[in-house]
This record gives sequence, structure tokens and C-alpha cells, in this order.
Amino acid sequence: MRSFLPFLIWISVGLALITWIYVNDVYPLDVAIGFISRAQAAGHAELSIKYLREAIPLLPSSGNPVWLFPTARTDFMLIHSDLTSILDRLETVAGLGRDTSAYSQALNDIRGRLGVVAGNIGEAIPYVMFSPFNTSLIFVWFLTLPIAYMVRRKVVRMRERMVER
Repeated sequence: MRSFLPFLIWISVGLALITWIYVNDVYPLDVAIGFISRAQAAGHAELSIKYLREAIPLLPSSGNPVWLFPTARTDFMLIHSDLTSILDRLETVAGLGRDTSAYSQALNDIRGRLGVVAGNIGEAIPYVMFSPFNTSLIFVWFLTLPIAYMVRRKVVRMRERMVER
């Protein structure tokens, strides 16, 4: 069992690395998508405003996670701008009577826009997960596999020497 300890440590470090990447980079985006989805499903403008106010701080205010051929769909500055303009529009709509057709039509339009924004954030998630920095970390972790193998070999040799004595 001790001869496999370096590999268990190596695997544990890899799991911790992947978990750290997810918790720091991806999870906030997932939570933001959840709040945007709640805002999209909300029955009243006030609830949508509440959910959007919770979602906006979770998103990066600028940058594009797509490092090769970035597009406007994954630009966080534009996504932030879209959400801010939707929030402003929701605050205007909240002042209208709920029984008016303008209120209903505006909420339906906003729901469609929120669906597009949530899709844009979802499209950015894989690029956030595998950003150049995160990919470099994972690459360095993979490079440590030969070190774990060499440590295992040394442990096995030491054990064989002890048995011989």
C-alpha cells in the first residue's frame, strides 16, 4: 500500500486542483446563471430586479475568456452592460401597472433577452474552466507524474533492501 502512496497523493492534488478551479472560476458563473434563470421565470418585475442584483456581482466586469478568436457573445463587459440595461428597463417596467399590456410585453421581451444572456454565460464557462492559467496548472500537475513514479520506485527499492537484510 505504501508504494502507491505517491500516486494517491498525486491524484489527491489533481482532484484538489480541479475543485479549486471549479469553485473559484466556474461556480460563480453557474450561480449567476441560476439567478438569471430565476429572474427570467419571475412573475413580476420586482422579483426579476432582486435576482439580477444578485447575479451581476458574480460575473467578471470585463474580459473575454475565449483566448483564441474571441467573440462578443463571451465578452463579459458586454454581458455586464446587457444585464445593467435589462435591470434599468426592469426598474422602469416596475413602475407600470401589472395589469397593462405594456408591462406584460416588456416582461416577455426581458425574459427573452435574459435567456440569451444566460446562454452567452454558459457558452463562456468551458473557456473560463480551461483558461491559459488553469491549463498551465493542469499541465504542470501532469508533469509531476514522473516524480510520483520515481518516488514510488524508491519506496519499493527501500522495501526490497529491508527485506533482504
